Amino acid sequence: MKTDEEKLGNALIGRGLVSRDEYKQFLAAPSDQNDANCDSTLGRLVGAGLLTAGQAKRLAPELPALMNQHIPGYQLLEKLGQGSMGTVFKARQLSMNRLVAVKVLLPRLAANPEFIERFHREAHLAAKFSSNNVVQAIDVGSTAKVHYFVMEYVEGVTIKEELDRGKVYQENEAIDIVLQIAQALQHAHRRNLLHRDIKPANIILTPEGIAKLADLGMARGSNDQASTQAEVGMTIGTPYYIAPEQINSRGRVDNRADLYSLGATLYHMVTGKPPFPYQKVDEVLRAHLMEELTPPDHINTKLSSGIGEVVEFLMAKKRDDRYPSPAELIIDLECLLHGEPPKIARRRLEAATLEGLAEGEVAEDEDRAEKRDRGQELPAMVWVYVLAAALGISLLLNLILLLRSLA
Repeated sequence: MKTDEEKLGNALIGRGLVSRDEYKQFLAAPSDQNDANCDSTLGRLVGAGLLTAGQAKRLAPELPALMNQHIPGYQLLEKLGQGSMGTVFKARQLSMNRLVAVKVLLPRLAANPEFIERFHREAHLAAKFSSNNVVQAIDVGSTAKVHYFVMEYVEGVTIKEELDRGKVYQENEAIDIVLQIAQALQHAHRRNLLHRDIKPANIILTPEGIAKLADLGMARGSNDQASTQAEVGMTIGTPYYIAPEQINSRGRVDNRADLYSLGATLYHMVTGKPPFPYQKVDEVLRAHLMEELTPPDHINTKLSSGIGEVVEFLMAKKRDDRYPSPAELIIDLECLLHGEPPKIARRRLEAATLEGLAEGEVAEDEDRAEKRDRGQELPAMVWVYVLAAALGISLLLNLILLLRSLA
């Protein structure tokens, strides 16, 4: 069984802070400290000049997690983040000598078979998302009480991190990123897979400009009826980017929900704020359901009307009024990149305009018919009154003549 000092050494070596030879010499050197806990060892390493005080300070909070997770074949290097289901570590896959990301199910959830099943289902669904624009699944397994999911390690920054720093994306830059995610969604659509949590935090941009869709914790098959029934009444998604039908499971969720969320993400990227930037969750959800969207080009006047049309099409309240699949969205995004108006969205706008004109003509025809009918009724009523008056006069004259003859 490895001692804490050995585990600590592996963590430091894996992060490149010390070499294996340096650490061996450090352990072999005589020490007047009998306490072998991690804090004292870090202090000794600082004293030996192998670590700086700043490095030791940053390491201290991460060490318990790094040292208590032992996964055969992988060396955990540092904690990258934590979500609702697991902690993600940067790690080294020893057999391939490459960096990977390892998601470990939280210990409090690892005792629940339902969460274990969900965790493994996420990994298996991720394996089906075999696209260059999706973070790739590598391995999944369990050891002792540790359940882990190994995936591609992506060097880069999330869209959320950029937005939090105040960045507002240029139109073409945003379109290029969203186009890549749309291609990933098209790949998923062909395999009947739904992501269900498209948002800036789940899009990673590499230094080479490759956009990667991450976190499949909410993903499922579009034909998964069991999950659909189990989630009746639940709100699945992130409030600022959620599709109306995902709120309280108001309707059947399909790929058009992912498109709505992608539209909300694009909106945030080019305006600097989400579509409905309320502070309270219930206000945000109500706005998704009922409030009219302010087009992004009305907020950022540097944007083209074309991107406004695309976003409005993506974020239509009724899913039947959105792009039917990512393939049509891809066509319009490519049009925008080439300086052309969006074909599909423009066609839809023209159809809606013609429909509105047709409805207006029908109403106008009905109005004319009503006036015509009233016009035909009026002379008839006049004739009735005329005849009644004539009959009355005739009766009066006859009565006068009769009275005179009697006199």
